Amino acid sequence: MPPATRDLLTAPTARAARAIALGLLDALDAAQARLDVPDDVEALHDFRVAMRRLRSWIRAYRDDLADSVGRGARRGLRDLARVTSDSRDLEVHLAWLVQVRGAVTARQRVGVEWLAQRLRADQERADTAFRAHVAAEFGPLSARLRKNLTGHAVSAWESEGSDRWAIVAAARVHDAFTNLRRRLAAIDDADDDRRQHRARIAGKRLRYLLEPLLDVADGAGEAVERVKTLQDLLGSAHDAHVFAREVRRATRAAHRERVTGAAEGEPAGDPRPGVRAVAQRLEKRRLKAWTDFNTEWMERDFDVVADRVHTALLSLRERAGQGLEIERKYVLRRLPAEVRRAPAAEIDQGYLPGTKLVERLRRVRGSDGVRYFRTVKLGDGLVRTEVEEETSRAIYTAMWPLTKGRRLRKTRYTLADSGRVWEIDRFLDRRLILAEVELASAKDEVALPEWLSKVAEREVTGEAEYLNVNLAR
Repeated sequence: MPPATRDLLTAPTARAARAIALGLLDALDAAQARLDVPDDVEALHDFRVAMRRLRSWIRAYRDDLADSVGRGARRGLRDLARVTSDSRDLEVHLAWLVQVRGAVTARQRVGVEWLAQRLRADQERADTAFRAHVAAEFGPLSARLRKNLTGHAVSAWESEGSDRWAIVAAARVHDAFTNLRRRLAAIDDADDDRRQHRARIAGKRLRYLLEPLLDVADGAGEAVERVKTLQDLLGSAHDAHVFAREVRRATRAAHRERVTGAAEGEPAGDPRPGVRAVAQRLEKRRLKAWTDFNTEWMERDFDVVADRVHTALLSLRERAGQGLEIERKYVLRRLPAEVRRAPAAEIDQGYLPGTKLVERLRRVRGSDGVRYFRTVKLGDGLVRTEVEEETSRAIYTAMWPLTKGRRLRKTRYTLADSGRVWEIDRFLDRRLILAEVELASAKDEVALPEWLSKVAEREVTGEAEYLNVNLAR
């Protein structure tokens, strides 16, 4: 049995990623065993969800799992997911038609039943192909994955210097939330099914990263529940869009056919009125899902998700005991003469849209060349959480336009004094000079060195107007 999630937080990421993957594989095996239970109506759905959870986890931790989950295994999981898709879609469409059948007129019911018969024939073919593929491929694939995941050398898991999982997990969750926010912002209108579907997938990936953290990351549970609501709304709109496409095909066939074998007790007749009724109800369903998504989820739930993800990230960083930024900040009347001889770097930085999770892009031109960074800072005051990673010029260039209107430029001087490193920022787009020092603990006392005390105006630690994100324009 994999170790408890709490015990993995400070483990190397590769070890934690494999342990969680094994747990997800256990769940997938259990779901697969239910596929042959005749009365288990949720078996196919649960098998698909278990498959998505495992695939999403492997995707998020691909580098950490590279020596256990190779290209062949990923391709095998992908093929299994695809072969279940038609069966599950048809199952959902048929269940919806059962509800519609009881709400239409007798004349329309002829077409509904005619459409259901077509879907049942399609489902039978899809189920046959799906079960044949699972019978042939699932067992060997699952066994190979389990062997590779459990056979990984412990020494590699415990390698010195490897990142602790809690730190990496926070970064992965942050990236997934940022991607969801970007996907949601890209949706144009109710007819933009492609972008709606991409946003739904982004929501699933965020959810599947948070689920293993429910017991250890504050706020994760509510974030997951709200994202499930997003999935339901966008999923309903997408299902209606996909089914409407099938109904349009059926409409063309209905023009060429007349029902001759309607259900017992119902008159045989033209299927077209019923097919048209189904199409109209699908359109209403799609538009209602779109309205609820806009008026309820985007206006209410999104801010809650952002806040709970923020809380979860803070919780992970604190549990790991890493990534906390503890600093004091001072406004200076002028640039100290001693600083002019110190190493300096030119910094351009901008902030992506957002309030709860503030992501910063930074380009630094220094003595070692030009470097690029992505950073998220959470919290305020003396102690904040900081997650930073170096990135590429290409990513920086692609994301920089998103920071328009929220940028600043400064020269940063770095000077060591009495065991502390002071950073002096001279802003190039306004008359402002700030000095910062990072501390090991919030309890540390700070004595300003003489060269700084003679130009220091006052301490501004925790004052919102001196946060870089609020200075950006």
